[in-house]
Amino acid sequence: MKALILSALLATPALAQETNVTLHITFDAASATKLQETGEMVIVSSYFWGDPVAGNVLPVNEMGQLYLGAEQATVWPNEQTISIGHSLTGGPLGNVEAPMVNVNVYSARITDENNLLDCGIVDGPTDALSKSTQDIACKLIGG
Repeated sequence: MKALILSALLATPALAQETNVTLHITFDAASATKLQETGEMVIVSSYFWGDPVAGNVLPVNEMGQLYLGAEQATVWPNEQTISIGHSLTGGPLGNVEAPMVNVNVYSARITDENNLLDCGIVDGPTDALSKSTQDIACKLIGG
């Protein structure tokens, strides 16, 4: 009987996972001044993926993960709060154990060919990350 209940639970579709994550991006004084004075902007790049559930028929990458999509925003180097994950609405979320996200922030390389920023990252399951605002602090590389 326990095996029957366990197999029924394993066959149940995953509960809805929250995919929208709020990011609070800050810049120290030196990085904000440098980027604003040179007209440089900032890229917020989000990559969404997940480990496939048993029975998944969609293609996976070389790491065995299912690609769910990506979002990229180009923003000014000012303290701000943005929301990511809206593009996953209608995506194949039932095909992954849990939607995951990796967020990187870097200079847009409009006025300088090199990335000028050293920023924190956000990486993990979107459902857990959605429970609170995720802080990403940026400073100049080497600063």
